[in-house]
Amino acid sequence: MKKSNSFLIVLLGVMLYSAVNIPSASAGNALNDKRPNIIFILTDDQGSVDMNCYGSKDLKTPNMDALAETGIRFSQFYVAAPVCSPSRASLLTGLNPHAAGLPGNASSHQGHAGMPSDRITIAEALKEHGYTTGHIGKWHLGFTPETMPNGQGFDYSFGHMGGCIDNFSHFFYWNGPNRHDLFRNGQEIWKDGEYFPSLMVEEAEKFIDDNQDNPFFLYFAINLPHYPLQPELKWREYYDNLPHPRSDYAAFVSTIDDKVGDLISYLEENDLRKNTVIIIQSDHGHSVEQRTFGGGGNAGPFRGAKFSLFEGGIRVPAIISWPENLPQGSTFTEMAVNVDWFPTILDLCEIPNQYDPEGKTLLPYLKGEKEGTPHDQFIWKNGISWAIREGNWKLIGNPQDPVNPKSMDPNKDSYFLANMELDSTEQTNFASKHPEIVDKLIKEYLKWEFASKDDLPLKREKIEHLGKGKRVDIEFDPDPKYEGDGPQMLVDGQTGTRSFKDGLWMGFHGDDMVAIVDLGEIKPISEVSVGSLHDPGSWIFALKGLSVSFSKDGKTFTPISTKETGDLEDLNRPSILRTAIQFDDTDARFIKVTAVNIGKCPAWHQASGSKAYLFVDEIAVK
Repeated sequence: MKKSNSFLIVLLGVMLYSAVNIPSASAGNALNDKRPNIIFILTDDQGSVDMNCYGSKDLKTPNMDALAETGIRFSQFYVAAPVCSPSRASLLTGLNPHAAGLPGNASSHQGHAGMPSDRITIAEALKEHGYTTGHIGKWHLGFTPETMPNGQGFDYSFGHMGGCIDNFSHFFYWNGPNRHDLFRNGQEIWKDGEYFPSLMVEEAEKFIDDNQDNPFFLYFAINLPHYPLQPELKWREYYDNLPHPRSDYAAFVSTIDDKVGDLISYLEENDLRKNTVIIIQSDHGHSVEQRTFGGGGNAGPFRGAKFSLFEGGIRVPAIISWPENLPQGSTFTEMAVNVDWFPTILDLCEIPNQYDPEGKTLLPYLKGEKEGTPHDQFIWKNGISWAIREGNWKLIGNPQDPVNPKSMDPNKDSYFLANMELDSTEQTNFASKHPEIVDKLIKEYLKWEFASKDDLPLKREKIEHLGKGKRVDIEFDPDPKYEGDGPQMLVDGQTGTRSFKDGLWMGFHGDDMVAIVDLGEIKPISEVSVGSLHDPGSWIFALKGLSVSFSKDGKTFTPISTKETGDLEDLNRPSILRTAIQFDDTDARFIKVTAVNIGKCPAWHQASGSKAYLFVDEIAVK
């Protein structure tokens, strides 16, 4: 009897020990956890159709195309923002950029926060349920310990914290902090001369190798084909027949494809591909910035590009591949958004959705269990531009077309109504034909918690004044990107809009605006005013002060008055401010106007210490 009891006690003890010491599935033990690995590949500035499987005829992308052949390609996939940081914040949190706390680009300066650390990321959710999480590549979501990858749910991190780097020196140049930017787990490391995309693959393979016995999530955010355009030499030679900058851009896309192929091969060599979900998409549309020599990417038939809420800015290539578990070689033609990946990945990993993301799981749609789209409505807001889509109707307020800015009439096209079924290229504005739909969508937009009546377009104001059409000279050149139609635009009798990209403003980077208006003859004047734009999210601040002096001969100027403006820290939305100086009647022919730039972004701003922009429009003399 004692022997029997002793045996039972020992057996019970062994069972209890085993129950305590053998990890459960949620802890990620290889013996009993068959949940899939997730590799999320995020490209940067890749055009809407820049893969062969999306119709490109001049690119070579066999590895990305192979993912489409073994998975599902999306034909109406959108990002929640047409610019880097907000799009990434939405991807990782499943929230729109405003709810995620990062509606604009994060600073690339060390010590500046970005996405608030209290937002739950997909990495944190997966980590909580037994996944090992890794970030490799671009971050651009904050540069403080709590907002860098290790503070946002990633067990391992390797890459750059700012928006871009030189791929060999790993320095951030381009009117930025001009500093080295390569980190591993929050500590600066040096790999001078080593090609960053290749380093990314090496780091990814090591991460996979170290964690192949446990389910892992790898966020592989490759900073290609974002500038600087530094493709591998073999691809530069391959595309030598294409015109510049398409040639370098194409070579960079094929460099991405090579790296994607390297990752897939490594998974196959280690017998991991079967249980690994691979997702690939771009963070937004292609760039036409000066740093990319004005272009290189391709939106195909779609209007717009990066920074724009036209399709070319927010409709991106996207593919999901898990060959034995999801359909292969199929196309999902309904609308889906990058915020949907958060709940979809939770579903794929059999994790209860207790995190309340805005996105909707795509899994039942991808498996054919549901039809249609999970989105009856989606809303975007980027700077002064906003858009709302319901069904096939899409309304854009204050639309911007960086590819062809002159095509937009600031008054006629202040509301742009598109129909995705009738004209997905958005060449036709249906607003005048369907004012009732415009009104309905405006009302729907204003119900959104991040919308404001201040977002609604303003018509350009016309100002009649003595200096209209007169000669004007400026002492300091504006930033070449923001010179508008030259100095005469400062006295054309019309104000700008709330968009610094509308071509109606003259922008000065760190400099004051000093202008001399020649009235042509001596006249009595009693007021001078200058319009300036205030848009802190774009590093643009209203003028700090205004001074006016006059002359009868254009040689000797007598000061009339100076005016300081107040602190605008609490004014966060894009606004037009007109600063006026009034004085007793003064006879003058030449009026010298100095609009004082704040100089550097203030201490409260995310880019504190960086040169600030001053944008001015009409100088009105009365």
